[in-house]
Amino acid sequence: MVSVTTKIYLIALHASLAGMLWGLDTGSIGPITQMEQFSSSIGHLSSGVLGIYVACILLSASLSSICSGYVADLLSRKYGILTGGIVVLLGTIISASAKTFPVLVCARLITGIGQGQSISVVTIYLCEISPQEIRGTVATVLQLLITIGIALGYFVAYASSRIGGELAWRTPFILEASMAAILVSGMAFMPYSPRWLVQRGRIDEARAVLQKLRASSEFVEDELRLIKGSLEERSREDASYREIFQRRYIRRSVLSVFLMSFEMLCGIDAVLYYAPILFTQAGFTSNRAAFLASGVSGIINLIFTIPAQLWVDKWGRRFPLIGGGISIATCFMAIGALYAIYGGRADGQVYLSGKGPQWAVITLIYMFVASFSWSWAVVIKIYACEIIPTRLRAKTCAVQQLSNWLVNFTVALTAPLFLRASPSGPYFFFGAATLFTTAVCHFFMPETKGKSLEEIEDLFEMTRPVMDRSVVIA
Repeated sequence: MVSVTTKIYLIALHASLAGMLWGLDTGSIGPITQMEQFSSSIGHLSSGVLGIYVACILLSASLSSICSGYVADLLSRKYGILTGGIVVLLGTIISASAKTFPVLVCARLITGIGQGQSISVVTIYLCEISPQEIRGTVATVLQLLITIGIALGYFVAYASSRIGGELAWRTPFILEASMAAILVSGMAFMPYSPRWLVQRGRIDEARAVLQKLRASSEFVEDELRLIKGSLEERSREDASYREIFQRRYIRRSVLSVFLMSFEMLCGIDAVLYYAPILFTQAGFTSNRAAFLASGVSGIINLIFTIPAQLWVDKWGRRFPLIGGGISIATCFMAIGALYAIYGGRADGQVYLSGKGPQWAVITLIYMFVASFSWSWAVVIKIYACEIIPTRLRAKTCAVQQLSNWLVNFTVALTAPLFLRASPSGPYFFFGAATLFTTAVCHFFMPETKGKSLEEIEDLFEMTRPVMDRSVVIA
């Protein structure tokens, strides 16, 4: 018989296929646009047009994420994920069959609508179905599958680049469509969030779900009472976006939106989307070598997500954000210094002189990916979700994801031009933004390790919150 804990992880794995879809696109879109077969059938893309094509998915995702709060509150968390999956399925089918560049752009916009809907709801769903003892670990399943998708996307694109003709660049889209179909077909059988059921007044159904998802039934009534207590005040009213920024909630809302926005200003998606460009600038001379180096970064991304998956509930939240932020900033500042000393521009392209500096930059890029993967990639999404009260969570997370994708859109849109315009500028900019975010975490971020979602609400309700600023692992 399957244990309750195993059941929760299986649910999390299936719901997090939405994350794998995002990862597949992130890992494959850069290599796809660098394939000769793509250029032959669609046409060569300039740096500006490339940025628009890659980034447009983030624009539509950001717009749909703001509506995801309404969908998650109205239809439920699980159907919020399912409906997003249906739209992703439609968009990837159109991408796989597109004959012209305008159709590809439209298909990518459609895919973004679905991604914005599903990704925004998954973290909420995972946090709300999990007991507090494993909530952090369960919520990291989403990031684990994103990293698996990124690595898989790189290597699928690397393998398909050897196929002759248009099928080379269509294959990654076909794989994405297949994965979306699996997500959609299974989500209808997943349980509802017990907190959403209580919010809708369906107490008996919530009790039944908790009895299936908790190891001991004796604590079910206590948890149910805590959930009802947190929703008691104006429980029959739907939360509004205006309420998110009322005086009572503004501190946690601003902190969560800030973290989700500045996560993208560390430069991770400039690396993941445009890895072939970065590795070409660092000395790789062929597309396939750059593709392979990009795939290695995907593997590193996956490997270093696993420690966070295992130990996030032991580490807490402050240590990964502060320690990881220092490590991330150090890597990019060092790369910026190497480009400032040994780099330059010739014929509109950035170059780096000397084998030593080239290998140092490649190593630092891998170290940057590793540092991000075990820290910010996992913890920011969990923390931003868990500090928000249950009745505001769906809409606040929608605002968080909107800010995340708008910043990400700006980074993805401008990165090709920025990377080719200045050898060291992008790295110094992203490093400085990371240091600023790390300082904010140190001074304004209370620890939430080991606390239930309802206890975290009490933590922020205190007039003078006690902030454990230690970053030492307990």
